[in-house]
Amino acid sequence: MTPLLRARRQTYTPLLSPFNDGRIDLSEFEAAIDRQIIAGVDGIVVCDVIGEGPVLGSDEYQSLLKTAVSHGRPHLSVIAATGTNCTAKTVERCRRAEELGADALLVTVPYYSKPTLKGVINHFREITAAVGIPVIVDDDPGRTAKDYGPALVDALAEIDPVVGICHGAGRLEHFAALPASLGDRFMHLSRDDRRLMEFLDLGGHGALSALANIVPSPVQTMVAMAERSSGCDSLLQAMSVSSAAVGGDDVAALKEAQFFLHQSPAEVRLPLVDAEPETILRVRHAFAPFARCEPSTREAA
Repeated sequence: MTPLLRARRQTYTPLLSPFNDGRIDLSEFEAAIDRQIIAGVDGIVVCDVIGEGPVLGSDEYQSLLKTAVSHGRPHLSVIAATGTNCTAKTVERCRRAEELGADALLVTVPYYSKPTLKGVINHFREITAAVGIPVIVDDDPGRTAKDYGPALVDALAEIDPVVGICHGAGRLEHFAALPASLGDRFMHLSRDDRRLMEFLDLGGHGALSALANIVPSPVQTMVAMAERSSGCDSLLQAMSVSSAAVGGDDVAALKEAQFFLHQSPAEVRLPLVDAEPETILRVRHAFAPFARCEPSTREAA
């Protein structure tokens, strides 16, 4: 298990949730965890938006989290995505995730209801008072429909159990404008695979990378070698093309890429729908350079 520290750059993967004929496929989920362990990533995130968390039933959520803890430990930190736009429900989910063995929690800023900044801060005070494990705040205005700017990060700095901020796509300029004191106060992670190297160059501490579901080894290498990125230009180019092919975080496209490289089922749940044929062709073309690079956990078994 990797501690949530800023001593070195770290990679966390928000795992896709594999479905087979409408049901969670735990054997495929374990294979996905094995790929992360082999690649040497620092941790995994279970049941966030990339893992289609909003469409998972309570039993499915708990089954995936239990499997992540039992199969991923001690090699990986296990972070449970527990956020909703209801404080009481979020507190309940956070407590249950802690009971099931999560090392930390990824909690989104409340979405759609657009509370005031004071309401958001009280939301996180209630959460952190209810649990004894670290909290990472998922600040992605593209999904929450509300941008609180640097005032949110400044106010969160007063809540000690909040140890990290996960920045959504298109937030590079926001991160760059934060004062140094706030840069040092938190572990800052980026969801934006397409601009990850810029984020790291600006002092970011790591990635919460959807792309690492498909190519965990290259993502881990890229994060670890950020200070020497000039030596891996071809890898950076291939990663850029691959990220663009899946639209950054298009779950259906990500699952098609995972099927192409790892034969994991590409099934999604409504309201998501299967990738269009042109998307599948684009994905296979983009990920073809990695076809011989990613180790197969099936062959190892």
